[in-house]
Amino acid sequence: EGPLCEEPVRATKLKILDVSLADKPIHRGGGQIIPAARRTVHSSLLTATPRLMEPVYRLQMQCPGEIVDSIQSVLKKRRGHIVQDRAIPGSVLYSVKGYIPVLDSFGFETDLRTYTQGQAMVHSVFDHWAVVPGDPLDKNIIIHPLEPSPPKALARELLLKTRRRKGLSEDVSINKFFDDAMKSQIQTPEPVQEIPVVDPME
Repeated sequence: EGPLCEEPVRATKLKILDVSLADKPIHRGGGQIIPAARRTVHSSLLTATPRLMEPVYRLQMQCPGEIVDSIQSVLKKRRGHIVQDRAIPGSVLYSVKGYIPVLDSFGFETDLRTYTQGQAMVHSVFDHWAVVPGDPLDKNIIIHPLEPSPPKALARELLLKTRRRKGLSEDVSINKFFDDAMKSQIQTPEPVQEIPVVDPME
């Protein structure tokens, strides 16, 4: 699991370039290697630009052609969109295909039936994972309770709510993955080596 929400990590490749193992076999067991590897991976992920991902439903809807615009307006309010609408041959109905994030899909069918006066039928199935908009580690974003978050704050809101639900601290800090010696080594700037400049005119 990753360091943000302790959920499985996707689309990540790790390449180990160098490993220093202890001389004694007793210090090379899984109890020593696994926690060290986990700390290394978590700190590497946090120094990159980690993002949260969310599941997305594919929607298959059938409705009369004149209410396709109503479906589009309902989907827009829930971060969804229509990708295809076409007439069904031999029928007055249209087949509409769209996508909606699972997080915003709760109550969608009720809203759809209300807006279309029961003329639209919908079937949803999981389709893919998508990146949640925004930076989950941006501490400048303030989440106000009982207010919808703007799109750029969704990742931060999702991170905080998931960590609260799991009983984790709200602060995702890289410091807990380093011991004091390693932290001071990283924070100490490397000396800059001066390269002499030779004037070609001399």
